[in-house]
Amino acid sequence: MCSHKFGTYSLWYSINKGFMILVAGIWSLFCVCGCQEHHGEADRLNELSYDYHYRNLDSTRVYAERALRKADGYDAGRAEALNNLAFVSMARMDYDRVATLIGQLDHVTDNQVELLVADVQLMRLCQRKSHNKDFYTYRERAMRRMRRIDEERDLLNAHQRRRMAYAYSEFYIVASVYFYYVGLADQSREELNRLADSDYLEQDTAQLLNYLYNVGSGGIIQAPTTAQVYQEEFEQLIRCYLLATQQHIPFFEAQSMQGLSEHLRTASMRRRLIADNPPAIDILNVDNMPDSLLAGNLAQRALHIFQQYGDVYQISGSYRTLAECYWELRDYRSSLICLQQALTTDTVIQRAPDLVASIREQLSLAYSAIDDKPNSDYNRNIYLDMQEQTRQDRQLEARAEQLDKSSEQLNIMIAAIIFLIAFAVILLVVLDIKRRRNDRRVSVDRLLDPLRQWKTLNEQHIASQEEEREEIAEQTQLAQLHLQQNRERNLEQRAKLALVTSITPFIDRILHEVQMLRRDGGNTAGEAVRQERIAYIAELTDKINDYNAVLTDWIRLRQGEIHLHIESFALQGLFDIVAKGKMGFQLKGLTLVVKPTDAVVKADRTLTLFMLNTLADNARKFTPSGGAVTVEAEGYASYVEISISDTGIGMSEEQMAHIFDHKPISDTQGNIQEGKSHGFGLMNCKGIIEKYKKISQLFAPCAIGAESQGHGSRFWFRLPRGVARLFLVLLMVGHGAMAHADRCQQKSRRYADSTYYYNIAGQYQRTLQMADSCVYYLNRHYAELVHGRGSRDTMSLYDARHVEPAELRWFRRGIRADYTVILNMRNEVAVAALALHKWSLYGYNNKAYTQLFRERSADTTLGNYVRVMQKSETNKNVAIILLVLLLVLLFPAYYFFYYRYRLMYRFCLERIQQINQVLLSDSTPQDKLQRIHGLWDGRRLLFGHRFDVLESLVSQIGSALRQQIRFDEQQRNSIELERDELSRRQYENGRLHISNSVLDNCLSTLKHETMYYPSRIRQLVAARPLDQQALEEVVAYYKALYSILSAQAMRQTEGAIRIDRAMWLLLIEVLKSHNGGAVTWTVQRRDAHYIIVTVPLPGLSLTPVQCRQLFTPATVDVRFLLCRQVIRELGENTHARACGIEAVPAAQGILVNMVVPAGTAFFAGGAPGPSGEDR
Repeated sequence: MCSHKFGTYSLWYSINKGFMILVAGIWSLFCVCGCQEHHGEADRLNELSYDYHYRNLDSTRVYAERALRKADGYDAGRAEALNNLAFVSMARMDYDRVATLIGQLDHVTDNQVELLVADVQLMRLCQRKSHNKDFYTYRERAMRRMRRIDEERDLLNAHQRRRMAYAYSEFYIVASVYFYYVGLADQSREELNRLADSDYLEQDTAQLLNYLYNVGSGGIIQAPTTAQVYQEEFEQLIRCYLLATQQHIPFFEAQSMQGLSEHLRTASMRRRLIADNPPAIDILNVDNMPDSLLAGNLAQRALHIFQQYGDVYQISGSYRTLAECYWELRDYRSSLICLQQALTTDTVIQRAPDLVASIREQLSLAYSAIDDKPNSDYNRNIYLDMQEQTRQDRQLEARAEQLDKSSEQLNIMIAAIIFLIAFAVILLVVLDIKRRRNDRRVSVDRLLDPLRQWKTLNEQHIASQEEEREEIAEQTQLAQLHLQQNRERNLEQRAKLALVTSITPFIDRILHEVQMLRRDGGNTAGEAVRQERIAYIAELTDKINDYNAVLTDWIRLRQGEIHLHIESFALQGLFDIVAKGKMGFQLKGLTLVVKPTDAVVKADRTLTLFMLNTLADNARKFTPSGGAVTVEAEGYASYVEISISDTGIGMSEEQMAHIFDHKPISDTQGNIQEGKSHGFGLMNCKGIIEKYKKISQLFAPCAIGAESQGHGSRFWFRLPRGVARLFLVLLMVGHGAMAHADRCQQKSRRYADSTYYYNIAGQYQRTLQMADSCVYYLNRHYAELVHGRGSRDTMSLYDARHVEPAELRWFRRGIRADYTVILNMRNEVAVAALALHKWSLYGYNNKAYTQLFRERSADTTLGNYVRVMQKSETNKNVAIILLVLLLVLLFPAYYFFYYRYRLMYRFCLERIQQINQVLLSDSTPQDKLQRIHGLWDGRRLLFGHRFDVLESLVSQIGSALRQQIRFDEQQRNSIELERDELSRRQYENGRLHISNSVLDNCLSTLKHETMYYPSRIRQLVAARPLDQQALEEVVAYYKALYSILSAQAMRQTEGAIRIDRAMWLLLIEVLKSHNGGAVTWTVQRRDAHYIIVTVPLPGLSLTPVQCRQLFTPATVDVRFLLCRQVIRELGENTHARACGIEAVPAAQGILVNMVVPAGTAFFAGGAPGPSGEDR
């Protein structure tokens, strides 16, 4: 029974459950069908509302409101209805309601198609209100939605595809209209070309009409001639008119008639279009109007249609078009009435600044035509004030603002992510620091103690042996330095000895001539020969004296010499320095007069200043109070004479004779307190002049002197003229050209100012004359800036070819012109043209003014800023991605790269402890190393480079053991080698020192013992009668003494000195000292055994005779004898008897040719490097 009841209950429960599911399914189906029915009705009403967009605004509004009520719960339908209502408000210029309706869409739907339509309507709103910057904001947003829609295009139904076609086509048309009005014709044309390339126009007749009108209204079509452009535009407008008439779309019928009216307004173009299109004209001229009135008829009909339709913006535009038609008919009063109607019919028109600006411009022209100048100026000023707002493109500003907002958001995101990463990193770092601190305290520090203990003991042993080795090394270096000095000194001594030995042949010749004189006896027939022999003996003694003088100069050379730095410089700089010392003269009651000069001299600047100060101070000392000292310079053909004159005590003839000698100068009259001078300064001045004269023939004009006529003195010295810097001349020439260009610009500025004043005075013809002169000087300024290139690209007051004004091209090319002057001139010409009713001249200059003003007032820095911000945005996006990845991977990476190695690290610590036990054990170092390798090499293979600290510790232990193994042997070998080297150098240094000392004594003895005899021989030769016996005895004794002493010196030079790199460097240094501190050389092979090294010395100018004598005792500098001695010693060392050195003249300076063995290592590398230093 119970089971039966239970079974009955279960059956009943199953039936009820099935029935409830069936009822719920039927109800759901009914609801879905009901919803679909409501959705379909809302879409139908919205489509009807859209169909009436350009037919009747009231019907559009009614259907949209009904669709809005039906779309309850249907977001897409509700959004479409709101867009339709916004379209109606846009036409009636209720812009506040447009913003309110579209603002609701973001809260109503996420349907991207309807949101795109809303963005496009906001773009049109910004274009109407001239909110150019906001236009780009909505355009960017619309483009992002278009990219998103393109990705989901396949998911759209038929109704949504139609709406998408409308949205896309409207986007391109609105963008094209905006670009056209801001003067970006190419971008406007590009937008419509994109629309033409798509298939959206095939799906929407209204948008096709919109496209045809915008193409035909102007600025889009390009053709070779203006007539062809007008013809093609006329055809597009006719197509629009016919299609709109067939489809009963009054808005575009009126639009096309308005556009056709603008094309038929001017007489010349009207005649051409009527002649070329008679069928189309017959269709248009339904009222059979005369040709001259057809444009006005079309404008009137368009106005009537727009008034019925209710589009306030288009009504005002039609009034403006009708006013232009009256203007062409010269019915200026009617034109004024139409323009006033355009402004006053509905005051909401003020919300469209671009349209109002064009109406104000027409009003200015109309008032000017009836000679109402105040109203004309009033409306023109309003028009100009509105140009900045209405005609300035704001794309970069909008983009910059968007990027700034995006940058702020990205910065916040980056900061938040960085904060999270920093927090996580800090947390991990804190934990890691704690672990590492514990590890160092517990493990690493303790493990290092055995190594420190071992190192302390080992370092003490190393330090003691290292000190011994360093002490020996220092002794070796010092010995090497002394050895090099002694070698150089020995080379010099050998060169001096070579000079000494070269005198021996002269003594032999003298002795021979004396013997010949005695043999001839009293033979009177040979008196002429006798006199020749006597003269020859005198010549030989002079030659010996010259060689002795060279030896004396060489000794004096070791005491130092003056180094000169020759350059061309202006004297005025030194005169200014002298003038700054006037206080010392004033304290003595003297007047210092330094006369300006433009002279340029070639000399040493420092020494020249020294001479000026010395002579000026000398004049100060010997000039009594109340006197004057004058410093001046006077230029001559080849030199500049600098003089210092005073009104002092003067000098006697005796003082003048010794003025430049080392003899004190005194005031014999006692008129001055500082009446005594030691003469060192004047002697140094003379020495400097003599030094100049020895350098080169260029300094031949150098001289120094003094003049005195009993009262006052004048000291002077002469220096060669210098060469002024060429760049100063070029700078003056360039400055002259720039000054001339500036003069043209100043004249153009004055003429531009005159145009304003003549306009104020009402002399408008005079204004045009001044403007023409202004243009003339602006063109001259341009021609001078471009140096005649592009001279055709010049300005003009009017160009009937309608080409772009030249100043716009100047501005884009960055020509440096005064564009404020050009703007003022163009504006004043436009004002004058208005007053003179020269409408074409006004149009050209007004257009030039507005275009230049727009481009010049644009912010040129925004482009670069936007590019930088775009890169920054991209970088920040990449940074955010990377930071997020870093944050995500931080903890896994922490475990993988760190924590799992902590366990391994502790295992390694245990092995380190074992290694320390091995280190402190009593095993040999080799055994310790072997055991350590066994304990640690496996760990290194296992862990790689993860544990650098432990690896470093083991490396230190191993390195210390290896050093212990190597140390004793290395130190022992090193010390032995150092001691051997020190002994060798000390031995060689001692030998050379003894040799040099002996040579010094020999040469000193030779010099002092024999210097007397050449002069004595010369006295005996000059005496009359000639004492032949005495002469022969003196010469014979001189020869014997000289031979003994020179032979004794020669015995000290047995064996050749080694020529190594140091000797070659000594030779090169001698050559460098005569060539500005740098030399180069070239190497060429003479034969299989020798090479020729050629060293140019352009800085040393010598005569051919001086070249031949350069490496002989008659040389201009005894140091060249060192060069010859190096080559001689090289030949002795290598047995290469062909070695030699000579100097030959060159085109610039001289060439030094050296023949050396082919294996000479110093020259094996070729020429020296670019720095000019030898290798």
